[in-house]
Amino acid sequence: MKFLQKLFIFIIFMGDSLMANQAQIAKTNEIETWYETFGEKENPALLLAMGGLCQGILWPKEFCEQLAEQGFFVIRYDYRDSGLSTCFDYTSHPYDLLDMAKDAIGLLDFLKIKTANVCGLSMGGPVAELMAVHFPDRVHSLTLIATSCDLRPSSLAYDKQSSNETSLPRPTENYLKWMHRFLQKVPQNESEKLDQRVECWSILNGSVAPFEEERYRELHAEFLRRLRHPESLTNHLEAIKSSFQMIVDVPFHVTVPTVVIHGTEDPILQPIHGETLAKSISGAKFVLVEGFGHVPNRLFYPIFIKEITEIAHTRKLQS
Repeated sequence: MKFLQKLFIFIIFMGDSLMANQAQIAKTNEIETWYETFGEKENPALLLAMGGLCQGILWPKEFCEQLAEQGFFVIRYDYRDSGLSTCFDYTSHPYDLLDMAKDAIGLLDFLKIKTANVCGLSMGGPVAELMAVHFPDRVHSLTLIATSCDLRPSSLAYDKQSSNETSLPRPTENYLKWMHRFLQKVPQNESEKLDQRVECWSILNGSVAPFEEERYRELHAEFLRRLRHPESLTNHLEAIKSSFQMIVDVPFHVTVPTVVIHGTEDPILQPIHGETLAKSISGAKFVLVEGFGHVPNRLFYPIFIKEITEIAHTRKLQS
């Protein structure tokens, strides 16, 4: 009997321990935001903002754990219109990237975090910059990965239009071919949807770094299981279009320590996008990574973690 009592107490204790970083739903700005944390709450916060049309789980769990081992309290989350967060009818409820930045600040409020380091990938880059500019006391540093100061070339290319307002290049034809098929929204069974997502991730990975197909197949199978509102999946593209000018303008107002990381294999935003962004942000560091594409690959985790850690330890600039 005493053994069973001890076993029961042990199970409760272990349950509490495992619950410490359990994924949860936060009510922020009148919407529900799914989030998951890694590491100790008293450590410096690091918020991870993923790309458009993506879910927070596409920041791989092992990457988040490695960041937590470096002394960060890591937060990954689903944007509005993704995963398990609130989804909208964009026609009746339009929004822009500043609204999405306010969602992220709302999540920090919910978690009672005064200041965070923010790492944004692709669309997450301008979301992170908008956080830093409009809420300067809430952001200590920025790590901007595979992103740009101008998303018009890619957005207009998706609509099969050209852009005469910028000299920055559009995505590669290989990626555009995939994206145009995706945007046709042809009915598919679950197996075909999964194959389509894995094909996309392979293109985004680039041809240099090894592509772990089975691992990403499992990850995107989880993505599809969490996709409660497929009709909202492309709403982020509309939010980007409504934010073109603010994406161009905001880098010039960033005053927090910033590092821009870009890959030579990025098929959406070629390296000149990252280089131009870094030149637009006062004092920003630019890191060009040979072989890196547009999505996290474990081969490059050490580089990302090194740069995130170094910029987080940089003293905040005076605005």
